Amino acid sequence: MGYDAGIAASLVERLNRMRQSMEGRVVNFSPYVNRLWLAAAILDARKQAGYTTDRLSQETGIQRQKISHIETANRPVDPAVIRLIVDALQVAAPRHTKIMRAAERAAAQGWWKRYDDEMGPRQAQTADLEAGAITIFEYQPFLIPGLLQTPDFARARAEATRTTRSRRFSTARDLEARAKRQAILSGTDATPYEVVIDETALRRRTVTADVMHRQLEHLIGATLHLRAVTVRVLPLDAALAERLQARSAFSYYTYTDPDNLEIVTVDTNIDDMILTENDKVGIYASLRSELQDDALSAADSVELLAAMAQEYLTRR
Repeated sequence: MGYDAGIAASLVERLNRMRQSMEGRVVNFSPYVNRLWLAAAILDARKQAGYTTDRLSQETGIQRQKISHIETANRPVDPAVIRLIVDALQVAAPRHTKIMRAAERAAAQGWWKRYDDEMGPRQAQTADLEAGAITIFEYQPFLIPGLLQTPDFARARAEATRTTRSRRFSTARDLEARAKRQAILSGTDATPYEVVIDETALRRRTVTADVMHRQLEHLIGATLHLRAVTVRVLPLDAALAERLQARSAFSYYTYTDPDNLEIVTVDTNIDDMILTENDKVGIYASLRSELQDDALSAADSVELLAAMAQEYLTRR
């Protein structure tokens, strides 16, 4: 296997540097996931108390529309408003304490907020979801996943799609934000991350041969030297005829805080569709299992990646 170990050393060093630079400033929970949980908890508490939104609005002085926004997770939350609601509904401890903790976390500002439009709202949303996950599974049929993109690959793709971005988008800030996201893959508390990449995505010329060669070497290095990372390839000859097939890229996140939760994001051309309903998440749990069954092992994937990297090397 013609693999450059120097790339692995550079990868590990870069991620460790980023991890160290963020120490003490990392939000290790997802404000958005806390907001989703909080929405369901407030709705449940209101129904348990037998309150309508009108009655709750009258007793707390909170606008009915604001209560609706809280219960659908459509807006950022104010912990002071949540306290008024749970007090009015006479939510008892320890549930009261758990709800207020979730409210404080839902109102927190992650590092991604400092980048806002400069990194794009989709990447900011993804960074939020990644922050509190205890495991991440991703399927990528079209591109190299963002958590494993090299700076050169990410730069090339950002420039190629620049016309679809907002005016404030900054390639430099986008790359900086992506590096911060990737820091979750290193360190003693690295988030377990498994990705299945379709072989088509690895063979398609979305960047120059030079950049793709280094990107494939980077994938090999991540698999061999980052204990939390597993990269597997779904080969072109995988027998999928009798399988339920994924029609787009998706990510599957699991959480234990504020509760045991599973959330799926499905990639579309416009934005990411977020699924939380058990029946819909269950479909993607089945897809995840089937992809894990059909993909090459990590070791066989490394061999295939090395062969493809060599092919790109000869195309330069």
